[in-house]
Amino acid sequence: MGLLLRGLIAGTLRDGRLRTVVTIVAVALAVAIALAIDLANTTAVASFSSSVNVVASRVNMQVLGVGRGFNERALLRLMLLPGVVSASPVIEDNIVVGARRGQPQEGEVLRVLGVDLLQPLPRDAGNPSAGRVVSADVLVNGRGAVISERVARGWGLQIGSHLEALAGARPVSLTVAAILSPNVVGIDSSVVFVDIATAQDVFEKVGLLDRIDCVVDPSRLAETLVAARAVIPPGARVLEPKVRTGEIRRMLQSFQLNLDALSAIALVVGMYLIFNTVAIAVVQRRPEIGTLRALGATRRQIFAVFLIEGGALGLAGSILGLALGALLAQFSVTAVAKTVQTLYVGIGAGSIVWDPFAIAKAFVLGIALAVIAAIVPAIEAARIPPAYTMRSAGFERRSAHFGRNAALAGAGAFIVAWLVTAGPPIDGIPVFGYLSGIMIIAGGSLCIPLLITQASTLGRRFLRDAPAQLAAGNLGAALRRESVAVAALAIAIAMMTSVAILIGSFRTTVVTWADEVLSADLFVRPVGPSDASAEARFSPRVLTTIAHVPGVAYVHALRTITIPFRGRLTELDAIDFAQLERRNTIQFLGVPDVQALLRTTAGTRTVFVSEPFASRFGVRRGDALSLDTPSGTITFHVAAIFNDYSSESGIILLDGSTFRRIFHDDTVDSIAIWAVPHANLADLRTRVIRSILPLRIDMATNQELHALVVQIFNRTFAITYALYLISVAIALLGVVSTLFALVLERRREIGILRYLGLRTRDIRRMVLVEAGFVGALGGIAGIALGFLLALLLIFVINRQAFGWLIELHIPWEFLGASFVVAVIAALVAGIYPAGVAARIRTAEAIRTE
Repeated sequence: MGLLLRGLIAGTLRDGRLRTVVTIVAVALAVAIALAIDLANTTAVASFSSSVNVVASRVNMQVLGVGRGFNERALLRLMLLPGVVSASPVIEDNIVVGARRGQPQEGEVLRVLGVDLLQPLPRDAGNPSAGRVVSADVLVNGRGAVISERVARGWGLQIGSHLEALAGARPVSLTVAAILSPNVVGIDSSVVFVDIATAQDVFEKVGLLDRIDCVVDPSRLAETLVAARAVIPPGARVLEPKVRTGEIRRMLQSFQLNLDALSAIALVVGMYLIFNTVAIAVVQRRPEIGTLRALGATRRQIFAVFLIEGGALGLAGSILGLALGALLAQFSVTAVAKTVQTLYVGIGAGSIVWDPFAIAKAFVLGIALAVIAAIVPAIEAARIPPAYTMRSAGFERRSAHFGRNAALAGAGAFIVAWLVTAGPPIDGIPVFGYLSGIMIIAGGSLCIPLLITQASTLGRRFLRDAPAQLAAGNLGAALRRESVAVAALAIAIAMMTSVAILIGSFRTTVVTWADEVLSADLFVRPVGPSDASAEARFSPRVLTTIAHVPGVAYVHALRTITIPFRGRLTELDAIDFAQLERRNTIQFLGVPDVQALLRTTAGTRTVFVSEPFASRFGVRRGDALSLDTPSGTITFHVAAIFNDYSSESGIILLDGSTFRRIFHDDTVDSIAIWAVPHANLADLRTRVIRSILPLRIDMATNQELHALVVQIFNRTFAITYALYLISVAIALLGVVSTLFALVLERRREIGILRYLGLRTRDIRRMVLVEAGFVGALGGIAGIALGFLLALLLIFVINRQAFGWLIELHIPWEFLGASFVVAVIAALVAGIYPAGVAARIRTAEAIRTE
């Protein structure tokens, strides 16, 4: 009996070779997406973690400064604490190599760590400067730098070469003193080591430190943490490295959850294919099932057989998916790292972190979901009476009210989806929003059978062409399998549609916001990539010089730093409120007299917070915020909330004069210039650039900056579109599988139709019309579901995860194009099954066995 049962599986997989291959490939694609996204997320966090712990893998306590750093004398006080084994001072900043003026996306940001290169570092890999160097004098006194092999190869450098770069707006030249071997583990390839004295000079931080890495006796760590907090200067904080890594994890949490949701959709579509494949196998193998039942096979054995078949498909797809995922990870890691650099924090893409847990999770998930997808058809196979199975070869068992009952269940799912949207986020994660999305997908899928039934009825009634009428009848005859194919395509179209609506709405909202906020004529910033990886600054004299250039009416200066707040990282922006009073560029919410607000808050400890910040931290007008500053812990009062789309982590806006007084930092990050009326902007740009030579700056006009905003926006969502296109491809594989199986199942019916006079081209057209029905219904259902999911994404998930206020804009052209693409793609998918149907030999098809 066991041999017969194994033969049933082998026969199913052998006779349905095309369907088996298509299903395995679809599952492999879904597993590959899940693995690639997991590896990309892991690599992004690991890259930041390696930059945190790059100096010493055994560091278990760090002192971090806020803003420009803290006094280096804190190092001596820390070294005297009991329990501190070693304390290493660190300067941490960025340089830009390969940047050109007017090319904001060119160049590479390299993380510079200034350490004492002559001292052995407390790390397992030893001193990063170990090996052949030019000389110790060059390393310490000649601006020597230790770079990775990747950087050396990418920029054509060797030992003794000069690394030309920009530190802020200032050109700097470092001598390559050593090149790290790629065998040195745990060091991100984007990190450059210099001596700490060199770093202090290059970044104008003489007498200051950004960080102190300490190795503390583990048995005394708790008491040392307490003691260190008592001796460090105001504005610095003491923590364990894992706390800092946890902060970046929480910053990236929403972004990574959205990518995980994308990969989950691909897995769901793959589950539909597994379900369809096993369900078709149940229908086609009913005679064999009946024979086995008559010979004594139990229902449990039949159930196990088809469950094993689903697991076998999942196993094969998962194995292939791991290989495909490894290839796809190369793209996804780069895309995710670039997005993180653009929007969140500077990290190097580095090499892929092959996380064993991520690989095992993707493998097990592929098999588990395949087994789950096979449960329903396996139960159906086990419950069918033996006599019925032996005389019902090739026909789907029908239920008179299946479509209606399924639609009622779908309506219930939609109601649940609406109810759960009222649930609050859990730890910043829109759990109930994601649950609502699952219920919308389930509800839409359950309504598909009724949609197919109605389409079949209307087709038979109104279509006059015989092949088209037959196609409409076939559509309703195999209701469950057609429903699965249509549902899989609908879900893929729905996700693509919903994201298109979200992105279109977001883009329109951001462009409208940029038109109001970016109202200056010219914008000045240091040369280099314009994203979160750059931390370049101008000295205050640059602002003064530009303000006195003929043709400049007035300027706004902005200073941005990253600060911790309630266990998360957020932005603190400083701009002179007196400047804003003259030319307000901020969208305040619910403030009737903005001029009066700015006038009364200038120079005070009053702040404004962005809507994402207010949403993320539950802050409202009138609340008090306590921030650690170089002048101690200071309480600020929230006077207003403003609309902003530049930072998901939120922004605290502080008056510039207050910031300079409290944070002891008079540098600026960017400068907005308003020209005098009728000024020639090209001439003014030239005068500004010449006024601050030899410093190098990048300057953009209003139109150029708007174009850059849209370019960054599109680049951010490129990986989203790529993943959804793969999901659509998986769904179309399901259409091929379903139509091919139905053609084989209808061999006898097709043979009879041929005897009755139906021509070969009519058979081909019948199958193609059926494919067109599947594409059209999938497109209609997908667009409808996509609209519901878009509302959920914009008004629930986005609000809870990011706090952005997005206005709904429907891209009607895209929706129309999506429908057309769904129909055309389904027709293309039906070409091969139609050809197979047309080649069926009549005599063989109707021969009685």
